[in-house]
Amino acid sequence: MTTAPHIPWTYARLAGLPLAWRRRVLRSVLAARGLAARLRGRTDEAGFAATFESVLRLPRREALRLSREAARHDVASEIEWCALHRRPVAAILRDVARVSVAEPAVMERVAASGRPVILAPLHMGAYVLGLAALMVRYFPGRPMLVLRQRDDMVMETQVIERLREIDVDVRFLNVSERGDFLSAIRFAQKGAVIVVFCDLDPSYGAPAEMPMFGRPFRFAFGTDTLARLTGATVVPLATTMDDDGDTVGIGRPFEVRSSAPEERAAVADIMRRHLQAAIAARPEQWHLWPMLADYLPSSGTVQDISPEDGGTPQILAA
Repeated sequence: MTTAPHIPWTYARLAGLPLAWRRRVLRSVLAARGLAARLRGRTDEAGFAATFESVLRLPRREALRLSREAARHDVASEIEWCALHRRPVAAILRDVARVSVAEPAVMERVAASGRPVILAPLHMGAYVLGLAALMVRYFPGRPMLVLRQRDDMVMETQVIERLREIDVDVRFLNVSERGDFLSAIRFAQKGAVIVVFCDLDPSYGAPAEMPMFGRPFRFAFGTDTLARLTGATVVPLATTMDDDGDTVGIGRPFEVRSSAPEERAAVADIMRRHLQAAIAARPEQWHLWPMLADYLPSSGTVQDISPEDGGTPQILAA
């Protein structure tokens, strides 16, 4: 029997509000708490300030501001999970309507081609809502296959499964074995839209060098093999949250025609550019800063990368 996840009372109340209301109320509540803390002589300048200074080469003042925004974003993201878990279907569809796509013509061309498609989002913003918007608008009637290596994340699984209620045929596939990977290929060839996160750490397999911000980042990169074997178009994505709605940013779509090292290097560079541009544009919304050390060799790591409350766990795999 599936266990119902625990949702804090405050999160549940905020999650029941319309999207713009819940985000603005949260901002006001956190601003009031911050002011009260400062009046008591406490500061809220911990978190990721040192990481933003070191990795992004930001001045201290801006790093502190972004660190506070990252703390707010973490809470806002949790509330978005709760909203997708608890709100009725009509309310979820109203939230989906508040998602805009930065380059809709790109998605229209990809969808109209009839080719297999791999969506490659980052763990940024309310990414499930962004995926829901893309499926409803551009891929109606096509199933969405989410690849992952774990199936023990109750909240995340239940939230993504709720997309079935808005006519998105969601399926999961664990890809820890070779046979599972072959199943993903068959799903894609039959018309499924495959979701493979592009910002997983190297332990997920097929690591590729993708240096960013002057540091030797490495990311898992099995997407190129899957694209080559299925003939799929890969569409890099990044969803960002604002008070009035979300935006799905579209990177440069690509295909993989061979296993030659130079082609792998070329498509890895496309993905690297997408990752760096998305993170640089909204660093406070990348969920995986707490795991920064996993992407860097020991000589490239920085200190003070984890806030007191921890961070978002990795749940979906390449």
